[in-house]
Amino acid sequence: MIITSVRARLLALLALTALVALAWTSARADDEKDKKADSKEIAKLIEQLGDDDDDKRVAAEQKLVDLGDAAHEAVRKAMKDHPDADVRLRARVLERRFHQLRKMTGHTKAVRYVTVSKDGKKALSCGHDKTIRLWDLTTGKEIKKLEGHTSYVWQVNFCPNEKEIISSGGPDKTVRLWDLDKGEELKQYTGFRLRVMGIALSPDGKYVAAGESGDAKTDKDEDTFDTYLFDKATGKQVQRMKGHTGYVWRAAFSPDSTMLATAGMNDNSYRIWDVQTGKATVVGKDAHDDCVTGVAFSGDGKSLYTCGRDSRVKVWDAQTGKLGKTYDLAKDTKCEAIALSPDGKRLLATEDKAAVVLDLESGKPVFRFEEHTDDVYTVAFLPDGQKALSAGKDNTVRMWRVPKQQ
Repeated sequence: MIITSVRARLLALLALTALVALAWTSARADDEKDKKADSKEIAKLIEQLGDDDDDKRVAAEQKLVDLGDAAHEAVRKAMKDHPDADVRLRARVLERRFHQLRKMTGHTKAVRYVTVSKDGKKALSCGHDKTIRLWDLTTGKEIKKLEGHTSYVWQVNFCPNEKEIISSGGPDKTVRLWDLDKGEELKQYTGFRLRVMGIALSPDGKYVAAGESGDAKTDKDEDTFDTYLFDKATGKQVQRMKGHTGYVWRAAFSPDSTMLATAGMNDNSYRIWDVQTGKATVVGKDAHDDCVTGVAFSGDGKSLYTCGRDSRVKVWDAQTGKLGKTYDLAKDTKCEAIALSPDGKRLLATEDKAAVVLDLESGKPVFRFEEHTDDVYTVAFLPDGQKALSAGKDNTVRMWRVPKQQ
């Protein structure tokens, strides 16, 4: 009886296995059939890129973009190898459309800063329309708008818990802490003379850093360019770091929260500060031949990247200030911002109206995103390193697919 029962169960298991295998084989065959069908459709659409009928050509372009990755490689191949010169040309133009994944609109004036949540699903932006906006990166839709600053919002950042955010309000002389879910202001950090610009939150969540910007054209007592360090929880000022003689444009903490880097926009310098003592450990005087506009620490905190309006990105030893590599961007372009990829292998930098992806080992550009219609002010990688954001003077935030090295 027991043997018969075991044998019956084995036979049933074998039958089930056979059915699963048959279903898998059938599904695979259907997939192969679909791939062949897609391949034929894509080939037909690519041929239509050379059609004399404008409507047919435009329709084919849109269908290819809608097919996404399935069509992208075929379009790239066509722009290099297709025998029809018109198809090659139109494929080359079309290829760029595959990289823009989202165009997010809502800001009514220039966007000054954009940053991404840890899971890569949301982004914050701020700008000259005095607003902060929260975006759903999956849909490209605006989730929330925060208002309260009385002047342009220069920078915004997620707090480490991502339940709160901070923002700097330029001429309204405030840094503000917000409850993101409720959209309510929780606290203000004050004491600035004329403007407050670059801000940063320490990764350990303890400190808020904020850079002051006076008026570099005058010598008035109130025209100071100090960097303030606040206790995030209490709002109490714990350090006031002096040394810059121009706008403190941007700020960034090291990954271990022990160092703070600041970009001195119109004094062409950067500085690295010891958070505990408030003293400058590195003074990067005349670091660039023009305004220094961005600072970013490497993932291990050993190097500091700076960018400037001299068309260059430079890498410095964060302990000694010794110059390492220099990356030359497109000639006579102004670099307003940089961002490092999570794996530390690539860098995203602005070049006037474009954003360029650089391979840090070779120093060569991987790709340029050129669909903005005015200057790009800010860039950010998503956590996967395969997507990026840019925003600027054309009032838009755009999300891109970052291509592999070609």
